[in-house]
Amino acid sequence: MMVCMRTNIVLDDELVREAMRHSQAKTKRALIEDALRTLVRVRAEESRRKSYQDRLIALQNRLAGLTLRESATEMIRQDREGR
Repeated sequence: MMVCMRTNIVLDDELVREAMRHSQAKTKRALIEDALRTLVRVRAEESRRKSYQDRLIALQNRLAGLTLRESATEMIRQDREGR
């Protein structure tokens, strides 16, 4: 269900003209809706990236104390030789 909210706002005319040049929107309403969708998408992506970074740091911290029984070079050599 979509709820529409009617509102009156004062916009900077020069900013609107510049935004219209960069957008394919034909009306101010379409321009504002495009800008709101873009803002939501960008912030959601930022949030996902931040969450990923936090999880990656936590994983790195958990793995920091682990050591390999063999050197990485030795493991690669054995893998190439087919063990």
